[in-house]
Amino acid sequence: MNFSYNSGFKIQNLSLKIEENSIYALTGNNGSGKTTLLRLLVGLLKPESGFIKIFNEPLTRNKKELWEIRQKIGFLFQNPDDQLFAPTIEEDIGFGARNLKLDEKEVKKRVLWALQAVNLIEFKDYSPFNLSWGQKKRAALAGLLVLKPKLLILDEPFANLDFNAIYNHLKIIENLKREENMTILFTTHNLFFVENWAKKMLVLDNGKSLYEGEPKEGLNDTQVLELLGSYDKIREIIKND
Repeated sequence: MNFSYNSGFKIQNLSLKIEENSIYALTGNNGSGKTTLLRLLVGLLKPESGFIKIFNEPLTRNKKELWEIRQKIGFLFQNPDDQLFAPTIEEDIGFGARNLKLDEKEVKKRVLWALQAVNLIEFKDYSPFNLSWGQKKRAALAGLLVLKPKLLILDEPFANLDFNAIYNHLKIIENLKREENMTILFTTHNLFFVENWAKKMLVLDNGKSLYEGEPKEGLNDTQVLELLGSYDKIREIIKND
C-alpha cells in the first residue's frame, strides 16, 4: 500500500495483517505515519496503490459498502473532546445507535450496557464537559461500544491518564476483547504497553515499516532500538522504582 501528501510525506510499500481477536500495537516517532495509517484503515484517506481489506472485505470508496464496513469499526480519537458533543453522557452514547435506526428499546439496552462496561452508569446524566479526562475517554469509548464494533482502533488511548485511569482502561478493554471477541489496534509511544499488552507490533519510520512481528523480538531489534531508544533502560527504571 502506498499513499502520499502534497507536502511530500509518503506511506511506502506498507503491508500488515492483523489477526482477529488480537491486540496489535502501532508505534514510531512523531511524524512516522501512525495517524495517516489509521485514517487509511477507516477509509478517510484512499491509497494511491495497493488495497485494504477489513475482515476480508475490500475497503472501497463506494458509499454503501464503506458505510457497512465502518459499522464494524470503532475509532477512538486521541482527544475525547473531538467525539463528545451531546448535553448528557447518556444522549451522547446513544447517538450512534440511533443513527443506525435501531428501535428505542434496543438503543436503551445498548446504552445501559455500554455505561456499565466503562463504569460510568452513575454519570449518565452529567454533561460530558464536566468529566475528568479519564472519564471523557471512557465516555467516548462507550459511544463506540453501542455500535458493537468488531475492530476497535484506539489512538494513544493511555495518553495524559494517571495510573488509576490507565489501569481502569486496561481492564475495560481486556474485558471487551474477551467477552465481545473484539480485535484491537492501538497506537502508543509507551513501549511498556507494547511489550506487555500487544500480541504483535508494527514500528513505522518515516512512512515505512521498520519492523513487524512479536514485541519481544522487536524491542531487542537493533534498528528499532536505534529509532525508539534502548528499552532495557526503561525496564531497569521500572524494576527499581
